[in-house]
Amino acid sequence: MRMASPFLSALLCVAVSTLSAAEPAKSVSPNTISPNTWIKASTDHPDAQYEVGEKVSFLVSVAAKAPAEPATLEWTLTLDGATLLKQGTITLEDGKAMVEATLDQPGVLRLKVTPTHDAALLGIGMAAAAFAPYEIAPTATLPSDFKEFWEAQTSGLSRIPLDPKVSPVDQPNLGIELYEVSFANIDGRRSHGYLAKPKGATSLPIMISQPGMGVHPNGLKESRWVIANAALGFLALDMSAHDMPMELTAEDEARWKKFVGYPYIGSDDRMTYYYRHVFTGMVRGIDYMTSRPDWNHKAVISVGASQGGGLALIAAALDPRITAVVSVAPALGEHTGPLHGRPDAAPNNLIMGRDKKTPDPTIIAATAYYDTVNFARFVKVPVLMSSGLVDTACPPTTVLSIYNSLPCPKQLDLVPLLGHNQGPRFAELRNRFLMEHAGIAYPAGKASPAANLGAPIEKK
Repeated sequence: MRMASPFLSALLCVAVSTLSAAEPAKSVSPNTISPNTWIKASTDHPDAQYEVGEKVSFLVSVAAKAPAEPATLEWTLTLDGATLLKQGTITLEDGKAMVEATLDQPGVLRLKVTPTHDAALLGIGMAAAAFAPYEIAPTATLPSDFKEFWEAQTSGLSRIPLDPKVSPVDQPNLGIELYEVSFANIDGRRSHGYLAKPKGATSLPIMISQPGMGVHPNGLKESRWVIANAALGFLALDMSAHDMPMELTAEDEARWKKFVGYPYIGSDDRMTYYYRHVFTGMVRGIDYMTSRPDWNHKAVISVGASQGGGLALIAAALDPRITAVVSVAPALGEHTGPLHGRPDAAPNNLIMGRDKKTPDPTIIAATAYYDTVNFARFVKVPVLMSSGLVDTACPPTTVLSIYNSLPCPKQLDLVPLLGHNQGPRFAELRNRFLMEHAGIAYPAGKASPAANLGAPIEKK
C-alpha cells in the first residue's frame, strides 16, 4: 500500500564542511533539553525560506558555557522529520561547522544534530529550510461526496433542542462574568464549555476557542484564557471536545481514562469515528452562542491551536456563521503524508492498522472525511495562521498543505527555529486581526493572552 514518493529523489546535493565518512547515527538516551539550547543550528537565510534548487547552509555551533564540549556530532537530513535523506558526522572547528544541501521540489528540509558524546547533557540542535513553501501541495484526497456527507451530519442539528444548562462559576476577576455551560449534541451527547463576558456587557463579538488535544480540560487551570478573551471585549466560549464536565472529579478521571487514545477510536468508519461528534459539537457551540441576546449579530471568530487550530478551520468550513479564523499550528491534517514519504500532523500514524506500520485502506478512506486539508478547501472567511519550522507535532509541511489549500484571504506567520507554539510577533498580528474582524478596541501587545496549545500531544 506504501506509495513511491517523488520526494525520495529530491535531495540534489549535500556538502559538509569538516565532513567525515557518513555512517548510521548512533542512538542516544532520551533527554528533556529543548532543541538549540546548547547545540545551536540555524540557516543562512534569516527567514529560512529558499527557492527550489537553491543551496541552504545549515550553521552548527555550541553555545557559550555549554556543560560539555563535543568534538563531533551526528547529523541527519529528513523531509520534515519523515523520509531520511542523508546522514553523517561533522567535526567542530573553533566550535563551528556547516552542512549544505538543497531540494529540487517544494518541501521542508530538516537538519537534526546530535552530539556523539554527552547527548544527555547537551540535547540536540535542529533547524529547517522551507523550499518554495507556498507551492507545497497536499497529499490529502477530497472524497467525491465530502460536502454532501457533512451537510447530512449538520443539517439536522437545528432540530435538536439546545437544552442549555448554565451555572455561574466563581473567579477572582470581578469585571468578568464566568459560567460553565453545556448544550445538546447528536446521539444523546452533550457539549461542554466555559463562557465568559465583560460584566453586564451586551452587543459583543463572539470568540469560540476550540480545544487542544487530550482528555481535558480540568477546570479553570486549563481554561483561564477564556477570562482573558472576555477581558478583550468578547463573548467568549472555551469548548471541550468531550461529553464530560469541565471540572473533573476523581470518578470522572477514572471513567475517561479509556478515552486517552480517542483520536484513533472508530477511525475505520466515517460514521463511528470519534471526531464526528466533536465536529457537530462545534456547530452546536455556534448555535448556542448566536442564540444569546448579548451577541452583536456580526462577528463570530473561531480560534485554536494544535488540535484546536485544526478544529478552528474545520468549524469555518462547516458553518457559514463563522466570520474569521485564528489557527496556530493546526493538527488533524495530512493523514496520508506517510504514504508519500512526508509527515502527518497529530494524531500521528492515524491511517495505520493494528501493527501501527501498515496503511489500512479502510482507515484511509474513512479519515479523508476528517482531514483539515479537505475542510480548508471550503473556508471562505479571512484566516490568520502560524507555524514553526521545527514543529515536530504538527510539522510545517502539514501546516503549509493546509494553508495552501485555503481559497480565502489569508496570512501565515512562518517562524524559523520555532516548535509547537506561536512566534514572538504573533500576538501583535493576532491583535490587529481581531481588531479588524471583531471590531474590538485595539489591545496592547503585552495584554494579549497567549494562544492555548492544550494538553500535550498524545501518543497512540
